[in-house]
Amino acid sequence: MTKTILITDPLSPAGKGVLEDAGLEVIEILDNDTEKLEKVIADVEGWIIRSGTTIDADKISRASSLKAIGRAGVGVDNIDIPAATAHGVVVMNTPGGNTISAAEHSIALMMSLARNIPAGDSSMKAGDWNRKALVGTELNGKTLGVVGLGRIGQEVARRALGLQMKVIGYDPYVSQEQLVVKDITVQSLEEVITTADVVTLHLPRNEDTINMISAPELKKMKSSAMLVNCARGGLVNEADLAQALEDKVIAGAAIDVYTSEPAVDNPLTSASNIVLTPHLGASTREAGENVAVQVATQLKEYLIDDHLSNTINLPIADMSILKTIEDSLELARKIGSLQHPLHKAGIKSIRLSYNGDADHITPLLYSTFEGIMLDRFDGIINLINAKSVAESKSISLSTLHDPNLSQVRDAIAVRVESANGDMWEIMGYTDMQGGKRLTRVNNYHIDVLLDGPLLMILNTDVPGVVGEVGTLLGKSGVNIAEYSLSRVEGDVALSLIKCDTAPNDEVLSQLKSISSIKACYFLG
Repeated sequence: MTKTILITDPLSPAGKGVLEDAGLEVIEILDNDTEKLEKVIADVEGWIIRSGTTIDADKISRASSLKAIGRAGVGVDNIDIPAATAHGVVVMNTPGGNTISAAEHSIALMMSLARNIPAGDSSMKAGDWNRKALVGTELNGKTLGVVGLGRIGQEVARRALGLQMKVIGYDPYVSQEQLVVKDITVQSLEEVITTADVVTLHLPRNEDTINMISAPELKKMKSSAMLVNCARGGLVNEADLAQALEDKVIAGAAIDVYTSEPAVDNPLTSASNIVLTPHLGASTREAGENVAVQVATQLKEYLIDDHLSNTINLPIADMSILKTIEDSLELARKIGSLQHPLHKAGIKSIRLSYNGDADHITPLLYSTFEGIMLDRFDGIINLINAKSVAESKSISLSTLHDPNLSQVRDAIAVRVESANGDMWEIMGYTDMQGGKRLTRVNNYHIDVLLDGPLLMILNTDVPGVVGEVGTLLGKSGVNIAEYSLSRVEGDVALSLIKCDTAPNDEVLSQLKSISSIKACYFLG
C-alpha cells in the first residue's frame, strides 16, 4: 500500500520530487483548509511543515497513522513534542539546511542597522537628502556578543571575524574546547550583554529562553548597543524592547522573528531605531531547496528503509548505533515478550541488566518495554514513546550496566516485577549465527534457541513428569522439537519445551491438571 506524505507549508519542488520518485503519494494543503485536512489526516504517515503550520496534540491524536513529522528547518516549537512522543511519532528537523542563509541574514540585519540603510532608502524615495541624520557606526573593532553557539551562531561569528570584529559568546551547553570557530571567547550571559556592542541571538525557543531579553537585560546593555534577533520569536520581550528603544536605553534593534506571526499589532512595528523583516532568515532559494530535499530524504529513508536521522525525540543521539545493535534490540524485545505471560497483574517495574556498551542500554530497555507491553497497551509502542507510556502507567524503568553479568558478550537480563509481587528474571544472548538464546530463568540455567513456540513448566522434581507431559502433548497433536530441563536446590524443576505448533488453551489446561505441575505458561 502506498504511503502518504502531507505537506502543509510551501516546499521546494525538489523536495516533492524526492518523495514522488520514491513512490510516495504527496498531498499538499497549503491554504489552511480544515475540511481538506480532516479528510486526509487519519491516513497520512508522514507530515512535512515549515514555520507556518502548528501541529498540536489534537492534530497528532487525529493523525492515527502518523509515523513521522519532518520540519524543513531547525525550530520545532510549532510541534507538540510531548504529544508526538506519547503517540510514538518521530519528529525530525533539518539543522544544517538553512544555516548559511540564517547567518548571512543576521549579518545583513546588523549591517543595515549600523549604517541606517533602510532609513536611507526610505528618505531617498521620499525625495530627501539628509546625510547628517543618517550617520552610521563602523563595525570594525566592535565587539559582537553571540548568545547561542550552535551551527548558526558560530557561522555568524565566522563572518563577524571577517569584518574585524571581536567576538564573545555565551552558551550553557558549549564549552570553549567544543567550539569549531576557535576565535570566540566564551563568557557568561551577563558579561556578553554588558560588554558587547552588538548582541545577536541564536537560541531555540523553550521555557528557559522565552523573554530571555527583557527590560532588566536591556538596561544592562550599553546605551550605544544594538540587538539582533534572527532566531526565534519570543526570546525578546517585544513590549520591553519597544519601550527601551523609545527611551534610548539601547541604540537600535534589528528583528526578523516575532512572538506571533504575522506580526499584527506588534509594538515593534511602531518603535524607533529598528529594522524589521518578515521572518526571512531561511528565505533564500538555496536554503529552501536544501531543507526541502533534506527533510524529504529523511522521511523517505525512515518510512521506506527504517533509517533515522536528525531526530528530536529518540532516546539516542546517534541513530547509526541502532543498526549496530539491531540483534540486541531484537533480543531485548523478545525477552520482553517472554515476560508478558508470566505476569497476570499489572507491571510494577522493569530492570534491564547488560554487559555490553553502556551507551546502548537505554534503547535496549525501551525495546524490552515494547516487547512486554505489546499486548497490554492499546496503541503504538516504540523507542520513541516507551518512556512516556511507562510514566503514564507508573511503571518504573531502570538499567544496570554489569560487566560481570555473563561470560558471554552482550548478554541481556530482564527482571520484571508485577503489582501482585510476582518477579521473574530472564537472561539471553545472541549467538554467532544470530540466533537468540535463552540461558537463564530466575536461578534456573538452561540453553534454548528461541526459534519456535515455547512452553514453560514448573513441576515437582519427581520421576515420570517428562513422560507424562510428552504423552499428553503427543495425544493432542503437539510435536516436541526440544525438551530442556533445569534443576536447582529444592524440589521444583523448570522445563522449557519447544514445540512445532502452539498448544491451545485446552492443552494448557490439561497440563495444569497434572498433579506434579505447579505452573504452566505458554511464552509464545
